[in-house]
Amino acid sequence: MKIKHLVIPFDYADCEIREDQNLSSAEPHTHGFDEIAIVLGGTSVHVVGKDQYPLMRGDVFVIHGNQVHGNKKLNNFHILNIIYKRELFDVVRKELEDFPGFRTLFIHEPCFRKFHKFKARLHLNPHQLGYIKGIIDQMTEERDSGRPGFRVIIEYLFRVLIVNLCRCYTEIDTPHSKELLKISSAIDFMEQNFDKQISLSELANRAYTSKSTFSRAFKRMTGCTPIDYLIKLRIEKAADMMAKDSNNSVIDTAMNSGFYNSSYFTRKFKAVIGMTPMEFLKKQRETK
Repeated sequence: MKIKHLVIPFDYADCEIREDQNLSSAEPHTHGFDEIAIVLGGTSVHVVGKDQYPLMRGDVFVIHGNQVHGNKKLNNFHILNIIYKRELFDVVRKELEDFPGFRTLFIHEPCFRKFHKFKARLHLNPHQLGYIKGIIDQMTEERDSGRPGFRVIIEYLFRVLIVNLCRCYTEIDTPHSKELLKISSAIDFMEQNFDKQISLSELANRAYTSKSTFSRAFKRMTGCTPIDYLIKLRIEKAADMMAKDSNNSVIDTAMNSGFYNSSYFTRKFKAVIGMTPMEFLKKQRETK
C-alpha cells in the first residue's frame, strides 16, 4: 500500500533556518529541498518510509527531501532544520567533497540508513552542540538583520557549519560511525576508479582491515557485498555514458566502465537495468 504524504513546495532562500519546538507531530511528507536536522532537546521517533528511529538531544542527520519522512511520539521536541537548495549544495559539494567525513555524513549515511538502522548517525556532545548552535545563531542574526551582504555571510557560515559537522563526524567514537567512515573511503575509491581493475584486497586495504572483516562490515552497512556494489556502480556509469552519447558501442562502453568481457557486461546490465545494452541504446536513439 502506498504511503500518503504531503508534498511541501520549495519557498525558501538558498539557505534557510527553521526552528520548531513543542510540536505535536509531523505528518509524513516530501519536499524539493534537502536539510540538516539538529535535535536541540526532547525526544521523538523519526519515520522514514516504513523505518523508525528514536531521536534525542544532540542527534544530527541529513534528510533528502525526496524521501517520505515525518516524526511521531514527540516529547518536548526541539529541532533546528537548516534547509538548503540542491543547487547551493552542488557548489559546496565540489568545494568540500574531499574533506574528511563529508561524503559519509551527507551522502552515504542517509543512503544506507535503512541498513545501519541510524546507528551510524552523528551525535554531538554538549560542547559540540553548543558550538554548532553558535554558528547557526550567527546565521539567524544575519538573516534577521537584513544588512547588505547578509546572504553572502549566511552562505559562508553554511560552509563553516558543514566543515565543523564533518569534523565532528570524523572524531566520533561509536563503532557503527567509525565503520561507515571506513566503508565510505572504499566507496569513494570505487567511484573514482570504477573503470579500472579493483580487487577485494585493495578495497579492504583502503578500510585498513582484512578482506573478511571488510566484506562483513560492507554488507552490514550497505546491504550488499563490495563486488555487487562495484558491479552496480559500473552498470550505472555505463548507462550514463550511453544516455549521454547513444553512438557509443556496447564493447567500448563495457571497456570504459570496467568490464573486460562484453557477454558478462550484457548479462549484468540486463540484471540491473532490465534490458540489454543494445536495447538501452536503441531506446536512447529513438528518444533523441
